[in-house]
Amino acid sequence: MSACFHRPTQHVRPHLKSRLAITLAVVLAAEACKQAAPSPWRVYSNTTLGFEFRYPNHWSEANTIIDRAKVTWINFSASSAGATRNVLYVKIFPDRDAYSIEQRLIAVNATATQVTVDNTTQNLYGDFRDIPTVMISHGNLLLEIGDPSKEGYLTQILATFRFLK
Repeated sequence: MSACFHRPTQHVRPHLKSRLAITLAVVLAAEACKQAAPSPWRVYSNTTLGFEFRYPNHWSEANTIIDRAKVTWINFSASSAGATRNVLYVKIFPDRDAYSIEQRLIAVNATATQVTVDNTTQNLYGDFRDIPTVMISHGNLLLEIGDPSKEGYLTQILATFRFLK
């Protein structure tokens, strides 16, 4: 912090100046995230489930599978030097019980930070098995998004996430 935050003035107390500086930094960071996703990114849209988000052009939707627990996985991949790797996954849970079990498993093993996703408060777990992971609950839509890419795009993707219903 600069020296001006330590000198009181007639109008603002020093601790209030520090709070204002921190608040301003958080607001600026949030605005930067909103603007950080370049417009030429691709759009993934699922009108049936009611959500969409943007993702980098060099990624592609790889496949969608439904596992034995009836959890739908939408996987995204990227290729370089002839190798394809998983860079993002979206898990859609069939019911609140399955979602709650997953969230508890993650919460016991990682630290939650609240993030705003399309004007709703959700939990981001930045340190879950070295994969930044967000749990999103909105009405009947229950999903998890994980970013194993190590490219750091999850916050930009979340800034573009929209509920359609």
